[in-house]
Amino acid sequence: MSETLSQLKTQRVIPVVRTRSVGETGEMVRILYAAGMRLIELTLTIPDVLAVVAQFRQSYPDLLIGIGTIRTALQAREAVDVGASLLITYKASESVANVGQQCSVPYILGAWTPTEVDRCLELGSAVVKWFPASIHGPAALRELQGPLPDAKFFPTGGIRVETMQEWFAAGAVAVGIGGDLLGPGIGHEDVILARARTAMRIAAEPYRASPETAAVSQTAKKGKGGSYA
Repeated sequence: MSETLSQLKTQRVIPVVRTRSVGETGEMVRILYAAGMRLIELTLTIPDVLAVVAQFRQSYPDLLIGIGTIRTALQAREAVDVGASLLITYKASESVANVGQQCSVPYILGAWTPTEVDRCLELGSAVVKWFPASIHGPAALRELQGPLPDAKFFPTGGIRVETMQEWFAAGAVAVGIGGDLLGPGIGHEDVILARARTAMRIAAEPYRASPETAAVSQTAKKGKGGSYA
């Protein structure tokens, strides 16, 4: 298994950074790194994000950077060229899989239906992004484990820090969290840092009931009004 996928399965909570500018992205990367996260996802919806990946890699040598929301083979190759450690797409894309295989860069293909999950496995996706996860919830993911016991699921989309343990119990190897961790209204830097650290602690012991999952909601409410989106 690659270093990147090993880190995904160890860290278990992957922040999905989707900001309005590379300046905001830099701030988020700094905060997440301070929280102990060593694998993050930067989405291609961030304007000019690929232009700063090399800078982040130099500033944080042990940080693994996944590039997400990849739609085409060209985007996948551009991500590889700037040093992406992981290619992430929301669909069962043969072209993205081909780039990953040709360049020896791990990739995560996306699915929602059982047929799509099967296609991801056929294309060599060691982990499958299940998106949008919040529509059906952990119970549906648990049911998918029956006919698809070999699939390693990485649900994203609408997942909250408070519900992480439910997803782990349903069989997720890791979860991706964006808006609930970094989105508008979460708060200023100290609130985001505390929330990220709480997520890391929950992920480290995913099956242990923790009062932190209740407390984190109150922390977020107190910090409303930030611009980290």
